[in-house]
Amino acid sequence: MHTYEYDSNVYFRKITVTAVFCTFIFFYSVFQLATGENPLLWVGAVVVSGYFVWETFVSIANPSKVEIDEKGITFSAYRKSHHYDWAEIRKFRCKPLASGTKMFVRINEAGIFRGRYWVNCYYYSEGEKLFRFLFDKEVEIDPQGLKAKAIQGSIESKKLKKQKVARKQQARAQKQLARQIQKHAVKKR
Repeated sequence: MHTYEYDSNVYFRKITVTAVFCTFIFFYSVFQLATGENPLLWVGAVVVSGYFVWETFVSIANPSKVEIDEKGITFSAYRKSHHYDWAEIRKFRCKPLASGTKMFVRINEAGIFRGRYWVNCYYYSEGEKLFRFLFDKEVEIDPQGLKAKAIQGSIESKKLKKQKVARKQQARAQKQLARQIQKHAVKKR
């Protein structure tokens, strides 16, 4: 089993403190809605803060630990865990974000309770290894998927480029040989 853990100080600052603050905003917004002042603003605040609180504490979409072994993968946070056996996973989608270190992972029919995880590999122990594993696992689970086809296309493209370079080198070598033969023939006359 291999365990990847989020840096605990960063997790506390970025995830836990933000979720606690959003909890406060959520209850304050509900109170403001009850008073009837500016309802559109407070409905928006309830939705946004409620969503973040739900994602953090209920669906553990921001796991503090990812455990991987030959049987499956487990995402954990706040003493809750979601485990998936490799055999039960039908869909495994990983969407790397522009930063190149954060990945959105969706497993099977992801819903509001489980199956969607933000994995910010930059803050995990051995994060690059985790990022590569998740990326490769999607290709392994769905070899006919778009990502697998893109990788296969990239490999084929590299092979074609190598073949093209080899043909050019061979053509140059043949031209050079022809020039040398021609020079040698001129010298013999």
